[in-house]
Amino acid sequence: MAARRPAGFTLVEILVAVALLAMLGIILATSTSALMGSIRDTRITQDLYHTARVALTRIEREVAMAYLSKHQGEKRTTKTVFLGKPNSLTFTYMGHRRMTRGVDESDEGVVEYKVERDSKSGRNVLVRREKTVIDDQPYKGGRKQILAWDVRKLTFAYWDMDKESWQSDWKVEIDNALDEERKKAELATGVAAATGNVALGKALAGAKKEDTHGPSDQWLPARVRVTLVLQTEEERELTFETQTRVRIMQP
Repeated sequence: MAARRPAGFTLVEILVAVALLAMLGIILATSTSALMGSIRDTRITQDLYHTARVALTRIEREVAMAYLSKHQGEKRTTKTVFLGKPNSLTFTYMGHRRMTRGVDESDEGVVEYKVERDSKSGRNVLVRREKTVIDDQPYKGGRKQILAWDVRKLTFAYWDMDKESWQSDWKVEIDNALDEERKKAELATGVAAATGNVALGKALAGAKKEDTHGPSDQWLPARVRVTLVLQTEEERELTFETQTRVRIMQP
């Protein structure tokens, strides 16, 4: 009669089973880690897309409401501007929203967009500065708000409808409208006194050069192009771009 094999597993069988379980565990852990990393990267990318979309939509909406005005008080305490640079933009606009009841604010204000380095984190951020009162110093004061983090680049371009090309700078400042009107009146009076022709004086004072639509003529650009470049944790760059029309081009 043949001898019975003792019940249980041999040491070799146990070692083989343990090795197989260890390999399966490593494969499962690696797959799970890769899956979680992919989900995390996708979520971060989606957050960056959302941040860029919100920031550019806000810039687009507010630039469309930019304006210039020659209406000023006798004290000349207001100054409307459109200071467009390659990497920043400051302008007066009619899109301010009053969030607190009873505050002395209107729908007018001054907005500036640019990139700064955050003093606490050391990261480059997209900053929106808004000043709710239009005075003679639109480049100072106001409240700052961070719209996006890890900004690699922010660029603006301005469409010149006369040259039919994009310009990197567009500067218009209106703070001496009263002086200009006074000089025109003095010119009309001087010409009328010298020639005795009042109609000629008025015509010369009001004469205009050939119609142009550039910053020297106190016009705003027809369109503004905004390019925003964000950086991921892997130092990969994501580029976003939009354009918007300026609704009121002439003061």
